Amino acid sequence: MLFSAVDFLFVFLPLTLGAFLALRRFAGVMAALGFLALASVVFYGVWKPEYVPLLLGSVVANYGVSRLLGPQRRRNRLALAAGVAGNLGLLFWFKYASFVSVQLHAAGVLDSALAPKVLPLAISFFTFQQIAYLVDVSRGQAKRVSLLKHLLFVSFFPHLIAGPITHPATILPQLDSLEPTWTRTALGVFVFAVGLAKKVAIADPLGRFVDPSFANPEALAQVNAWAAVAAYTFQLYFDFSGYSDMAVGLGLLFGIQLPWNFYSPYKARSIAEFWRHWHVTLSDFLKNYLFIPLGGSRRGLGRTVLNLLLTMLLGGIWHGAGWTFVLWGVLHGTALSINHVWRSLGVPFPRPIGRILTLGVVLAGWVLFRSVSLDTATAIYRRMIGLEGRWMDEWDRGFNLALVYLVIAAGVAFVAPNTSQLASRFKPSLGWSLFGAALLAISMVLVLGQLKPPEFLYFEF
Repeated sequence: MLFSAVDFLFVFLPLTLGAFLALRRFAGVMAALGFLALASVVFYGVWKPEYVPLLLGSVVANYGVSRLLGPQRRRNRLALAAGVAGNLGLLFWFKYASFVSVQLHAAGVLDSALAPKVLPLAISFFTFQQIAYLVDVSRGQAKRVSLLKHLLFVSFFPHLIAGPITHPATILPQLDSLEPTWTRTALGVFVFAVGLAKKVAIADPLGRFVDPSFANPEALAQVNAWAAVAAYTFQLYFDFSGYSDMAVGLGLLFGIQLPWNFYSPYKARSIAEFWRHWHVTLSDFLKNYLFIPLGGSRRGLGRTVLNLLLTMLLGGIWHGAGWTFVLWGVLHGTALSINHVWRSLGVPFPRPIGRILTLGVVLAGWVLFRSVSLDTATAIYRRMIGLEGRWMDEWDRGFNLALVYLVIAAGVAFVAPNTSQLASRFKPSLGWSLFGAALLAISMVLVLGQLKPPEFLYFEF
């Protein structure tokens, strides 16, 4: 179930929240915690019930490994290595095995390639979540908890599908109380409304222009290619940040504060600042569990550059199995390396130029990220720089509407405060309540419109 789906908004969420609040008040924390874990497993199983044993098996196995860990325990390093290897092995098998076998088959190493596997939902997120738990327990930065709490930490439905990736030390202590308050509830509803509006009122309409453009790049003129890339840039941001906002809002409804995941990344003045503001929890994970263990920036300039390249290469591979993701990671690793070398020289850099260059790198990267193949990405690039195709097609109604949404999206992304800034100013007052109610009402109308799209709300490109 998507957070913006009718069955989630009007069935699953009201029933789950109502039962949770009743159990929390009349039966205590443990009953509410157990019910929330069960509801999260049901939420996961709605997509494909056959993958529920995979999730539960991963949770039980990692819980078992965690009992062997601790900074003072013998064989701590061996148990940790086995646990991390097991998680990565599971992720590799489902996400990368078929891709690697295809490459080996093409190189003549294998006689045949593995058939593509159906990717279990959220396997990347719950794998990273459990690796973080094992590493933190082994370092003494997180306490071992009961199997029930471990299950909820991994499977809590607001962050299970698309994050944010959470740290054990920040989430596990909150499971001892699960205490929603009126202020938290009001803020949760408001943040959820903002995220839902981002998704259904901005991201989804932009997607209706992006999808056919990337599906048939040979038909694009230069202006249309730039518009498609810009539209995807904002679609991805408002879709992902909207989903993260909804996750934070849902967490607050259940008495859990999840971390913010986006801080106006397109306002960044450097590529390093962009990664401090985009998918923050992934950036923190890559920094704390990969970049720093590799040596970070403590072993000289050359080693730092290598560590940045390796970190972002693995970050790209984590997003998907394909050469486009590999090159996307290499692009960002190279940009971060250049940024680091420039900063080491101590030469000042004009902020406006920094913003333009950063946005240029990000736009170029999103072409790779969205393209289904290198051929698609190449076709988009060639049309953007005018090597192929026309300069501009005749503007039709669909393109005009796309430009309107682009202007709206750009205004919100570059001018408006981000959701965490709005939340810091939030007070349960009449004005804030009306603002949140208006966003929620508009979003609900758009969600219900998915059942039978009215002409005045949905349009054809």
